[in-house]
Amino acid sequence: MKAKEYFEGIRAEVVKTDRAREMLERMRAREGAKAQSYQAGGGSGDAADPMDSIARRIDFEGRLEQRIADAEEALDEACEVLYGKDGRGGLAKLKGTRYADAICMGYLQAQPWPEIADIMQCSQQWCHELCNAGFVYIDKVGWAHVKNA
Repeated sequence: MKAKEYFEGIRAEVVKTDRAREMLERMRAREGAKAQSYQAGGGSGDAADPMDSIARRIDFEGRLEQRIADAEEALDEACEVLYGKDGRGGLAKLKGTRYADAICMGYLQAQPWPEIADIMQCSQQWCHELCNAGFVYIDKVGWAHVKNA
């Protein structure tokens, strides 16, 4: 697998995980305290048992926790490629921190490109160029070499 494909896959998973977390928060908010009606036939017209929504949320939360654990494992591995096991190696040591930082913000943190450009004090196009040059370098010298640098 090419470096760009690998990091794009991680970015997609980070985005999906963030969306799932947002959904989970909305589900929790809907479970919040609600006014109790003691009138027969009153209410929202929702015939479903309120415990069903709680059970669905708990089930979803379990699946989300597994997805988060898997994503964190992939992120840790990708960070080793970018910064080495001790945080002082990897692509940052071999090619430069700007390359590793651009890839980290753009792909591992899934930050918006305008925000990355602002942080790095360069254009969005240059941020993309830094990432692409980093990917080419990883593919050229090999994953193991970069990771163990």
